[in-house]
Amino acid sequence: MFSDSHRSLLYTVRVKPRRLALFLFLLVLRAGAADPQPSPTLRWADGAPHCTLRRGEDGHTYYAISSTDFEIALSVDNQELEKVRHRSLPMIGVLISLDYKGTDPLALAPSKSTLEFSKHFQVVQRALNPDAMLQQLQQNMDELTDEITHHQLRAHPDRKDAKEAELQQRLKDYTEMMDFISTRTLRDHVLDSSNASASGWVFFGTKNRWIGPWRRPEQFVLRIPVENAVVEFPFELPPKGGKVELRHRPGE
Repeated sequence: MFSDSHRSLLYTVRVKPRRLALFLFLLVLRAGAADPQPSPTLRWADGAPHCTLRRGEDGHTYYAISSTDFEIALSVDNQELEKVRHRSLPMIGVLISLDYKGTDPLALAPSKSTLEFSKHFQVVQRALNPDAMLQQLQQNMDELTDEITHHQLRAHPDRKDAKEAELQQRLKDYTEMMDFISTRTLRDHVLDSSNASASGWVFFGTKNRWIGPWRRPEQFVLRIPVENAVVEFPFELPPKGGKVELRHRPGE
C-alpha cells in the first residue's frame, strides 16, 4: 500500500505533464495575440514612383504619395523650428491632406500618428490630443490672469497700464491658438465617396528629456495610419535646397 505522501507524489507526476502542455499552449496563444502582423508601410521617397516633392512660394514644402485608393500629402513650414519657441505650447505642427479615390470606406487615424526625432535618440512622440491641448491652454490662461492681477499688479501698482496691456495681448495669443486648434485640427474619421477629402493639422510635443537643442538640419519621420496601412514621410527642417515652384493666382 502507498502512503499518503506516495499517492501525492504519483498524482503530481501524472498530472504535471498535462498542466505543462496546457501552459505551453496558452503561452503560444498569448504570444500570437501580443505580436500581431505588422501593418504594411507606404513610405515617401524622393524620386520614387507615385511620390512628389514641391516647394511653394508660401514657405512650405509639400510631400505627396499617390496610391490606388488615395493620395495623401504632408505640408511642413520651412521655418517650423523657429516658430516652436514662440508658441503657447512647445510643439511642432504639420498639415495633412488626403483625397480619397476608392469605393470602400477608408479610416484615417491622425490621433495615432507619431513623429520620430531622428537626431534625438530616435525619440517618438505621439500626436497631441486636441481636447487635452485646449484644456491645458485654458489652464495656462487662468494661471496667467491670476499671476498678473493678483500678484504683479499688487507688487507694482505703478505699472498697472503696462501689465494690463501685457495680459490682454497674451490672452489674445492664447485665444487665437485655441480657436486654431478647435477649428483646424485633423481628427479621426472615415472617408467614403460622399466625404472624399480631409485636411487639417496634427501637433506633436517637443518637450522631452531626450530632445535637446535643434541640430540643423533636423531629421524627422512622420507616421500616420490610413486604414490598415501606415504612411511614412521622412523630412528635414530646414529642407534641402531645390527648385522653387511658384504658384500664381488665377488671372496672373
